[in-house]
Amino acid sequence: MHLDSLSAGRAFLREVARTGQTIGTVHTLGALHRGHAELIRRAAIENDVAIVTVYPNKSQFEPGVSYEFNLDDDIGLALRAGATAVLSSSDAEMFPAGYRTFLTQDDYDLRLDGPEEHLKEAVTGSIRWICYARPTRSYFGLKDIGQAILVKRAVADLLLDCEIRFVPTVRYRNGVPISSRLRRFSRSELDELSCLFMALNHLRKEIAKGTSCIKDLIASAAPLITFRQFKLDFVRIGDADSFEDLEQVKLPFIIIGAAMAHGLRVFDSIYVPDQDTLLEGPADIWIDLPEEP
Repeated sequence: MHLDSLSAGRAFLREVARTGQTIGTVHTLGALHRGHAELIRRAAIENDVAIVTVYPNKSQFEPGVSYEFNLDDDIGLALRAGATAVLSSSDAEMFPAGYRTFLTQDDYDLRLDGPEEHLKEAVTGSIRWICYARPTRSYFGLKDIGQAILVKRAVADLLLDCEIRFVPTVRYRNGVPISSRLRRFSRSELDELSCLFMALNHLRKEIAKGTSCIKDLIASAAPLITFRQFKLDFVRIGDADSFEDLEQVKLPFIIIGAAMAHGLRVFDSIYVPDQDTLLEGPADIWIDLPEEP
């Protein structure tokens, strides 16, 4: 089922509420891929109704930038993954004249990825959808760890009655996380990018062995990143609550790296919330690389 406006979505949501069914939501910008499909699959399994929103939140993009997606393709993928309904909207509905409300969380949104990533706007967009749909549970991938953690914090701070569920990162077998940003990258570029994950996972393993000095850890990972077409932006280890850079490792923490190519900044990260994840690694989901066209 495709609901092509907020008003159509409200009518559907009222009927779901009337019957007392549980709702799971997945909120997307469009250009859905197999990472989104895993979020949708879990929402469908764990709830009576699974709703996927598709809207390229214009507040997350620089002025004049258009986000490319195919709504028909996204609807098809979502329904095949188990969605009950796909809800799409427009700038006119989501940002009518006079819109002025954005969620602030001090400067936390600037600490992990930097201001150019518009994390505040991404969190605001997610919270708006949660307020609109009033889901029982809402699903966020650990690939976008900063957004996931800040949305969970916002839901708690605003006393919203919604459980935020984290879903493991979906990765190609070479380690690269699936991302809409990478959909036009070649197989050779994806293979090259895989060394970033190898470096991040190396850091996790070294920490598990007892190394705690961040400076020494970062230095040990540097030789593993052998980019030719990419340019390394940073590798960091940050506190998983404050997002501040650590000097000595302590749980929970995030190992995060970023690289640039084709004018795009691409990220990878490993979220380490507990000792088991530190020792065994995250419960990532592994899939085959796409075939060359």
